[in-house]
Amino acid sequence: MKKLALIFALCAFTVAGAQASVLMPQLNVTKVIQDKIEIAPEDLPQAIKDTIVENDETKDLTISNAYQLTDAEGNVTYKVKFGMEEESITKEYDAEGNEIVEE
Repeated sequence: MKKLALIFALCAFTVAGAQASVLMPQLNVTKVIQDKIEIAPEDLPQAIKDTIVENDETKDLTISNAYQLTDAEGNVTYKVKFGMEEESITKEYDAEGNEIVEE
């Protein structure tokens, strides 16, 4: 009788675990970069340069690297790295100078 109760309990936990994994789907969103080209900071679109100068967080920082990114759908964005090593921050902008914030 104890074996039967143990088997029943194991089956119940197995079914409950399987249902829990079905109820919690995982969402993996990946941005596929087709092309990444390093560009000179002065070659950034003027709208991005204006946004950088107007932003209190970035206006006094030096741009160490700038990249033009093109995804698989042909959308162009720009990744800008400010500062060096551990003290660096990276921001991404669209061509109109709007900062793209990862959620």
